[in-house]
Amino acid sequence: TFEGYQRVFQNTEIWMGYGNTIMFTAFGTLIHLAVLLPAAYALSRKDLPWRTIILFIFLLTMFFNGGMIPTFLVVKELHMVNTIWGLLIPNVLGVWAILVTRTFFQTSIPSELKEASEMDGCTDFGLFFRIVLPLSAPIIAVMGLFKAVSIWNEYLNALIYLNNRHLFPLQLILREILVQQQMSAQMME
Repeated sequence: TFEGYQRVFQNTEIWMGYGNTIMFTAFGTLIHLAVLLPAAYALSRKDLPWRTIILFIFLLTMFFNGGMIPTFLVVKELHMVNTIWGLLIPNVLGVWAILVTRTFFQTSIPSELKEASEMDGCTDFGLFFRIVLPLSAPIIAVMGLFKAVSIWNEYLNALIYLNNRHLFPLQLILREILVQQQMSAQMME
């Protein structure tokens, strides 16, 4: 029957969870791309001073993570618990995404374009915004989609950093419904 669907669509918390999840996904993906693309492009440039040292430091964070408790303490000290920023800022960028995007920039954007733009008087920012970004639609789409799916499926950070029910994403709302259903089933036994 369609009674289950009617009950789901009548539940205002599910609609609130959908709205929050869509908002988190949209803002998180935009912030991710706004940080990822300039960082990866800068690291793809051969004229960046200390490029190998910066990449080494980034790679160290890939192998040695701070852990859940130190990350929570940082989020708490920055007063981002129970805010949208507590979910978005700690995971805004990953080293893997930087490496993939950097590799795309190195292999797909010819250095001759940089030289030609410099001869035409284009600045580094002009080169990035007028030439590199329009040619980078495939990597922007892929990295945006990866991040959007990751944020949409994010469950643990919302469970850790959110206490306010009005900020719960859909995953936490569904979890509560399942827990309540299991508890009521156990009470019936």
